[in-house]
Amino acid sequence: MKSIKNIKDLSITDRAEFYGVFEQLSNYICPETKILIAVSGWADSMFLSFLIYSFFAKNNLDFNNLFFIHCNHKTRKETEQEQKFIEDFFDWLNLNIVIFYSGNEKKTENTLRNWRYSEFQKVIDKNKIDYIFTWHNLTDRIESSFMNIFRGSGLNGFLSMKFIDKSPLLQNVQTVRPLLSFTKIQIEEFCSKFNVPFFVDQTNLDSSTSLRNKIRLELFPQFEKLSNTKESFYQSMLNIYSELENLENLDLWNLLEIKKSYYWNSDYAFLRDIPTPKISQSTILQLLKKLNLSSNITEKTLNDLYDFFQNSKQGYKYVNGTYFFLSHSKIYIIKAKKDFWEKYIEKSIIIDRLWELEVWKETVFVDNPDYLWLEIRYPKSGDKLWSKSWTKYCINKKIPVFWRNFIPVVVSSNNVLKYFYL
Repeated sequence: MKSIKNIKDLSITDRAEFYGVFEQLSNYICPETKILIAVSGWADSMFLSFLIYSFFAKNNLDFNNLFFIHCNHKTRKETEQEQKFIEDFFDWLNLNIVIFYSGNEKKTENTLRNWRYSEFQKVIDKNKIDYIFTWHNLTDRIESSFMNIFRGSGLNGFLSMKFIDKSPLLQNVQTVRPLLSFTKIQIEEFCSKFNVPFFVDQTNLDSSTSLRNKIRLELFPQFEKLSNTKESFYQSMLNIYSELENLENLDLWNLLEIKKSYYWNSDYAFLRDIPTPKISQSTILQLLKKLNLSSNITEKTLNDLYDFFQNSKQGYKYVNGTYFFLSHSKIYIIKAKKDFWEKYIEKSIIIDRLWELEVWKETVFVDNPDYLWLEIRYPKSGDKLWSKSWTKYCINKKIPVFWRNFIPVVVSSNNVLKYFYL
């Protein structure tokens, strides 16, 4: 274990190798954001704590919104010594840390993980935590990718760890992994450079204890030998993750421009068929940036959008002058004035000829002679088609709410005989 030095006077926020990390953090952390960090005492968790501590200090954020938790598994004789050191370290930084002890007699990896996450959940619920930050790094991610490949997974298994996602073991919080671009060795070097103390977990040095250790200690050295340099293997894997995630995000938000009504007065209108369970908060943020909507976006707005895409089937959200409509497994994005779809258009014409007609910036085709001398107008309250109201008919026909008042219709009194939708 390295000795404690005065890391309070050291700053890493201006160093080039951390620009990307701090830029990502600034997209998620705002003055009211509450964060929980799990601390093991090993290099990656201690450096993560120092990293977030530095970010809070540089941005003058409230340290009362920063929570740390350490779970003492009591599986090794060193755990009491490690716990005491962690308590002293965080006390010296004037930061609070919560300690939990395992009382489970069956200390298997699975039971300890479930216990650990149950303690996390208690702190999350009590303090209304927004994010839990974990120390998973590039080495961990590559190990998980290979473990999942050996188990027969596809692309989702290969990309199992992402910068931000939701854990199936935790509720009402998202998991953030700021260290995914750094290897374990790099993180240990950072700890040495910035005098961040840490313990070495001796169980990670035995390849017989787990498949993960076997991959790290036996398989990776072979890849390193076959690579041009030891670092090139990890850099290649980092590039692969980045390219796959970019392709995933590009495909996810490959927006199609759709027809707009003249009366919407909208700047743009897009459509996308989206498998909503795949939408992450970071992907939503990328979309907002793409549409120039990311300024003044609060953490609450981002969470509301994420929950909306994940859990809703119909409805809409209004963000910085732009509507996001969910309708029958499609997302429509329309930049227009608030409640633009609720107005009624008081215009009408009499059909005096067949075939092509210009109707208020739209071209419609009338080929039924029965419609001659009838009225074409936009729908009004009380209109019916067959035995249903116009609104209910549109719902059954999966016509989005923002189109229903802007579709030219042929009417006789309040009876709709024909409509011209898209």
